[in-house]
This record gives sequence, C-alpha cells and structure tokens, in this order.
Amino acid sequence: MIAGITVACQRKSLPPVPASAPPAPKPQPSPDAQRPPDAHPFPDPTFLILIWMETTPPGAAVRRLSDGHVMGWTPDTIEFSQSDKPVLVRFEMEGYLPLTREVPVATDGDLKVVLQPIPKKHGPAAKKAKGIK
Repeated sequence: MIAGITVACQRKSLPPVPASAPPAPKPQPSPDAQRPPDAHPFPDPTFLILIWMETTPPGAAVRRLSDGHVMGWTPDTIEFSQSDKPVLVRFEMEGYLPLTREVPVATDGDLKVVLQPIPKKHGPAAKKAKGIK
C-alpha cells in the first residue's frame, strides 16, 4: 500500500503535458531528394539544358509554342533554360502533319519523333480533258 501511494505521488509531481500541444510535424523529403544525382541542384533559368532533337524524316523545324520562335531544325541539339516546367514544342515540315511534344528541361536529354505524312485526299476521279474535234 505504501508503494502505491509513493507511485501516485511521483506521478503527481511531474508537470502536466498541455492537451492542446500540436503534434510534431512529419519530416518532409527535400525537393533535391527526388532529383537525379547529376541534376543541377535548383532550377536556374541561367543554366542551359541541351536536348538532342531528331525527327524521321530529318529537316523539321522545331518551334517553341509559347512565342512561335523557331529554335532550330532537326537533327540538332537545342538549348533551353533550365526549368521544372516542360516546354511545348512543335515539329513542322512541309508535307507532314505537325507534331507537338512536351520537352522536360530539368536536365539534358534527347527527343526522337516520327512525323506522319499528310494523307492524300481521295476525291472523285478527275475527268479527262476531251480534245477539240
């Protein structure tokens, strides 16, 4: 019985923990923890990213959609400012359907695409011109 009273007295002597204490925050992974080890530590718009762009067939214009600027022609290495947001580009070539792609520009890379020819229209057969008699 004396032991029980001693334990009860010891418990009362500890300072109470406030009930409204906020829970300890959970540790969040740093943004760099998800980046590849060879990546630049932070997006830096002054840091240039090199993307090798290649089309089949070669010779397509690479146009940035945000401002319409032609950045080069395939095959070529195109420079971009580093960013966590991808850049939209369109590949354009006469006789082929334009093709739009998102280009990730956080690290160097490459992009290869195949352009599709514009389908030929199959209209009614053209009438042969008749000669004058």
